[in-house]
Amino acid sequence: MAAELRGASRAEPVTTKLVPRVDPGPTGAFTLRAARDDDAEAIVTLIADVWSEYPGKTLVAAVDMPELLSPASSYAARNGRFWVVQDAGQIVGTIAVAPSETEDGVVELQKLYVARSHRCEGLGAMLCGLVEREAQARGAHAIELWSDLKLRDAHRLYEGLDYRRGQSLKAYSDTSGTIRCYYRKSLAHELRRASAPRLARTMFKIETAFGGARTARGRLRRIAGTLYYRIITRWVRAIRKDDGDIRDNSAQRVAGR
Repeated sequence: MAAELRGASRAEPVTTKLVPRVDPGPTGAFTLRAARDDDAEAIVTLIADVWSEYPGKTLVAAVDMPELLSPASSYAARNGRFWVVQDAGQIVGTIAVAPSETEDGVVELQKLYVARSHRCEGLGAMLCGLVEREAQARGAHAIELWSDLKLRDAHRLYEGLDYRRGQSLKAYSDTSGTIRCYYRKSLAHELRRASAPRLARTMFKIETAFGGARTARGRLRRIAGTLYYRIITRWVRAIRKDDGDIRDNSAQRVAGR
């Protein structure tokens, strides 16, 4: 197992006022906090519900993910962290992080699950950002993860957040015969951005707001295209107006002779 990274800071509950990209739920607010061992039943129910959306996926926690039976204790023993997101007292999202078992200076993103009723609200991207901040606080230079081949929505999220898919596949002897693919994100460029000039830092904020560099670049191109069209249109109108004024002046001079 890889050597442990620097210890994490103490977990404290955080409300959505610190997470502006997440839209309010039915109660108008989410709560992000560290998982407790007595959350086990609710966490297992959430993940089982997500798995049930995919044919052939069945969760038997004691066999497939025994760490879910005592999430806080299990991750604390691994120098990891486990968070949950609540809405109206119900757990609607989870994510965890732990040191890589194979590489020093790398952490592994795990247990990213969001209830179907709370997707497309930026919650998944926010939770990934939470792991990135934790990784940077620990001095990690990269984040890795293994994602079920069937979870294609999650793959699109990771790729939009600049995770790169590798060639490796891993087969699991779990109830569903899961096969997972490998993703990795380097944090070296994120650290460079932190000390970059103001323009670069502004771009980083834009990318974060739009949910990833790829999405941000696409939106910026559309904005630039719109501005270019408006500038050209006004320029053409100004030329036509000048041509019209010239013709009018010429006609007046001819008429005055």
